[in-house]
Amino acid sequence: MKDNTGRWSHWSDAVQFEAGEPLSQGVLADLRVTEVMYNPADPPADEGIDNDDFEFIELKNMGDETLDLWYISFVDGVTFDFNDSDVQSLGPGEFVLAVKNKEAFLSRYGVALSGIIAGEYNGRLANGGENVKLIDFWNGTIAEFEYGDGRGWPLPADGAGQSLVPLASSLLHQPKGFSNYGGNWRASTYIGGSPGRDDPEPVTTVVIDEVMAHTDYSNPAYPEHESNDWIELYNVTGSGLSLEDCYLSDDLDDLKKWAIPAITIPGRAGLSFDEVHGFHDPVGSGFGLDKAGEQVILSHLPGNSEDRVVDWVLFKGQERDVSLGRYPTGGPYWFRTAPSRDSANVDPLFDLQIHELMYHPVDPNEEYVELHNPTAWAISLQNDAGQWRLDGGVEYVFPAGLSIPADGRLLVVGFDPQAEPERLAGFSAAYDTGALTPGVDIVGPWSGALSNRGERVALEKPEMPDQPGDSASWVIVDEVIYADVAPWPEPADGNGETLQRVHTDQYHSGNAPANWRSATPSPGRDL
Repeated sequence: MKDNTGRWSHWSDAVQFEAGEPLSQGVLADLRVTEVMYNPADPPADEGIDNDDFEFIELKNMGDETLDLWYISFVDGVTFDFNDSDVQSLGPGEFVLAVKNKEAFLSRYGVALSGIIAGEYNGRLANGGENVKLIDFWNGTIAEFEYGDGRGWPLPADGAGQSLVPLASSLLHQPKGFSNYGGNWRASTYIGGSPGRDDPEPVTTVVIDEVMAHTDYSNPAYPEHESNDWIELYNVTGSGLSLEDCYLSDDLDDLKKWAIPAITIPGRAGLSFDEVHGFHDPVGSGFGLDKAGEQVILSHLPGNSEDRVVDWVLFKGQERDVSLGRYPTGGPYWFRTAPSRDSANVDPLFDLQIHELMYHPVDPNEEYVELHNPTAWAISLQNDAGQWRLDGGVEYVFPAGLSIPADGRLLVVGFDPQAEPERLAGFSAAYDTGALTPGVDIVGPWSGALSNRGERVALEKPEMPDQPGDSASWVIVDEVIYADVAPWPEPADGNGETLQRVHTDQYHSGNAPANWRSATPSPGRDL
């Protein structure tokens, strides 16, 4: 029957069952979103099809019993009811697809998949990211997540043709919100994704290991070059690997900007390429690197089903003669470091850190970010280009003349501690901070708020532009992209505890969940 909205209702004659009876047993435990293609690769220009038409969302029955899909719906991001679809049940291990355009999808992936397409959803998946919600009418939310295309999310899914695939470690926990954290997703192993089957686990072989994007260069032999930036690759395996059919680029829409010579990179070794003799030679070909922020993409494109983005790095501004490198060499996290081209990456630079985040206090007015200076010298929060700032979920520009002494701390809050003494007194009482000096120990107000679900918080400093009048670029000094679910410490989510950094040396990234613990709040002091 239809309800007063004209939509087919989930109700039949009242005599058949009681209101609230769960008819889709096992759905919350076993039905999962296993792939999201939100920004597919563009089709050939002569096809006359928009790339959005190749979008799809894949579900899988992870259990050992058949699931009834009659009461399953996408209700946010896109809308689709399985109760009036071409697939209304799902056997153990089986997949089902909801697609944007069935004809376009089959033209790319083949008619053999037509039997697992439930139908076409309404709406489209935003390329910039949005919230997606899958529900069971009786049992609640199966999966809800807000995917994105920014820092912390897999870059190849944003137009290179690869899809989003949840990590195996988080898949079973989708009803608890684990898929809301970008670190719990990866890019599909190959361009095009893997609709209708399990995506193969990627094998790491060669990675981008160090990038130098801010060099000044003057050579009469190459007058057209004003810089000689470079990119270093590293072979993490113990055997030599050929770089045939491999490319470097700075553009997801054009992965073949520069073909790497068909050479072999030895096992456990690095190999670098620069602008003048490589990826920007001559100047009108290939690509250059923007010191104000850029992306570097390494692809293996043999021209078959194994085409893929192998590795990538997305960075903001770079300081002159300071590179961005993995530490240790080939490791998972990136740091500002002294350049070490064609050798092992050196120690990261020692600088200010985000030490504590109270993102979900009992009282929303008691959020704070604590900065810590772990060094033996004072650090000023301004330079020749201007004042430093917080960026991300909260934004704040630090006052001129402010510095943090050696082993000192600074709190940033959402109110003005100088103009709102009552709120300052309440904050101090809540956290037993004693006498905080406004403008010295505690500053604010920031704009925005720290999300209870997780987001990005970064400490950034400006870098002078090359040309007078141009805007400064922003260099990340420290960054945390936190979440309220594992692998981040979950007790910090509304239970009165805070996220507190474990290691204060320069060797542990602020983006490493293992470098954070939930702890009793201690703003302005070290417990």
